[in-house]
Amino acid sequence: MRRLLGKPMTAGLQTPPSPTAEEPILTTRNEVVEVPPVTALLGYRTMIKLMVKRDFQSRYRGSLLGALWPLIHPIGHLLLYTFVFCVVLKVRFGQDGSTGNFALYLMSGLLAWGAISESLARSTTCVLEVPNYVKRVVFPLEIIPLVVAISALATQLGGMLILSLCAGVYQQALHASLLYIPMIMFSQVLFMVGLSWILASLGVYVRDIRHLMSLALSAWMYMTPIVYPASALPENLRFLVWINPVAGMVGDYRRVMLEGKAPDFGIFAVYTAVSIALFFAGYYFFMKTKRSFADVM
Repeated sequence: MRRLLGKPMTAGLQTPPSPTAEEPILTTRNEVVEVPPVTALLGYRTMIKLMVKRDFQSRYRGSLLGALWPLIHPIGHLLLYTFVFCVVLKVRFGQDGSTGNFALYLMSGLLAWGAISESLARSTTCVLEVPNYVKRVVFPLEIIPLVVAISALATQLGGMLILSLCAGVYQQALHASLLYIPMIMFSQVLFMVGLSWILASLGVYVRDIRHLMSLALSAWMYMTPIVYPASALPENLRFLVWINPVAGMVGDYRRVMLEGKAPDFGIFAVYTAVSIALFFAGYYFFMKTKRSFADVM
């Protein structure tokens, strides 16, 4: 196995540890022996774990509040949206329509959306930011979008822990349905990683993709029932919820965290199937297109 050399261009994705005997065999020009994605990624689990840790730490190194920022961001957005939509616009939803319930429902949606939007936005440039990995060393480029997605998910996990505690205090109960969270989150991470692979590859060939994604993510957020209940949509626009996998995920998070109910298994089956399809499609798309990365960078 060749030794990994060179230094990345960004602090977030630093030089990973040397590969071990458990990892897939690398060939020249960042190509790998064709193996199923799960098998390939499990082989790099030690490297992925270390890169996620370094990426997460480097984003807040040197700041006064450090690792508190991943929690401050969603809380700041929560306060802003609660004031605008609940106090100013008088939007109400949740079990009793109170401001407290609105805040809990809002935060449950913002946490999931924040992780998804962060991973998709960062994935458009994650390969471009490490040209040394593409041109000068033999490196499994497919783990870079994966690291971005897992790092975003780590922020969501911290926020959900706080949300669960706040919900327990406000509702005076911790629901057993919280045990469904890993199941929903598993589908979410497949969805995030699959799309991240596609966007990371497209970002190499189409440099405008990062600017397009900024607009697309803004539109996507308001098409998802996060700051308003799905029932508020006009009848002729309800289809936007049914074709939006994120809407199903947000709805199920609210059911299990705030309402003490099991996920809607019909909706869960649909967005899980979409997530699995995206995961495999994204992986194979990235593996096919990455062979020409060095030629266009």
